[in-house]
Amino acid sequence: MKFFNIGILGTGFMGRTHTYAYKSIPFYIQSPIALAELKVVFSRSQERANEFAKKYKFEKAFSEDWRKLIDCKEVDIVDNVLPNFLHYEPCSYALEKEKHVICEKPLAVRLSEARNLYEVSRKVKTKTMTMFNYRFIPAVQFMKEFIDSGQLGRVFQIRCLFAHSGHVNPNRPWSWKEDFQTSGGGASADLGIHVMDLLRYLVGDVSKVVALEKIYFPERKNSLGEIKKVTADDAVICVLEFKNGAFGSLEATRVGTGYKNHLRIEIHGSEGGLIWNLEDLNYIKLFTVRGFGSRVGWETILLDLPWWPPRGHIGGWQIGHVFALYRFLESIAKDEDFEPSFYDGYQAQRILEAIHVSFRERRWVDLDLIQ
Repeated sequence: MKFFNIGILGTGFMGRTHTYAYKSIPFYIQSPIALAELKVVFSRSQERANEFAKKYKFEKAFSEDWRKLIDCKEVDIVDNVLPNFLHYEPCSYALEKEKHVICEKPLAVRLSEARNLYEVSRKVKTKTMTMFNYRFIPAVQFMKEFIDSGQLGRVFQIRCLFAHSGHVNPNRPWSWKEDFQTSGGGASADLGIHVMDLLRYLVGDVSKVVALEKIYFPERKNSLGEIKKVTADDAVICVLEFKNGAFGSLEATRVGTGYKNHLRIEIHGSEGGLIWNLEDLNYIKLFTVRGFGSRVGWETILLDLPWWPPRGHIGGWQIGHVFALYRFLESIAKDEDFEPSFYDGYQAQRILEAIHVSFRERRWVDLDLIQ
């Protein structure tokens, strides 16, 4: 068994989620070939860094300069869960220092930054991951295998909705997520980027998009009571064409009143259909054309980690992070290629950029022109 020393940049919600995932690996994987040692943590507040390190058993805690964490000789993997506008520079620096790098989505605020990170990653021997954790949920793995096996037939259409209700309250304080310059988008970059990756993963590359974005609350007060402008979208809806001839729709909203974490995917093909929803994540609905004449209807399938021997018990949505991080550790231990890498982060960012361009210019956008 190999152990890899982890340095985590960020102590917010995703910092806690990644920490939980690293610690949970041996509870889900009975015979892991690689495990993580939580060594160093960074926060922009020394107090938060110290509290986080004490609570979750990190050996060192830094603030003020994230380079101190990356420069630590004992750190093998830099895990960046800082706000979007702090993705590019730390990840770039970590690659220069030949560290393995994990970055939360989106890979960067600007497409040029995402492209640069991908291009640098091609020149180094270390491995990269863009944290598209939903790829690793058993139901999504089932859909991927079912489609790739040909049992769905020719893919005709895909519908995706990712809805939260976190921005419905007009009194929600303004934060960096409301500023396009620091977030790279609102619902589109926060939620929609996950769907953009799943579309590529399940169906294939996108060729064209047309989109609309909407800001429902153009102003919010920050924690000091100051009125600040909101420049990042509250909701986005778009139509997409795929290179393989399929087409689909993508919706992402942070004003989806009544929803908590509603990620719904429908895929329709010549031989059947698939439906999955993150809020009921352990079930897949499957329809097959072969049922005509004998039975007509949707079959509900309960997933119990069938793709990961030995079989295990069902987990919550965090299971995606557990398996994603373990697969990354495993890929380093075995020196195997890993997906989703910074390449996949860059490709999802191209779709995100095309959506923004389409909305601004009110037209269809060809992905081949978005580089």
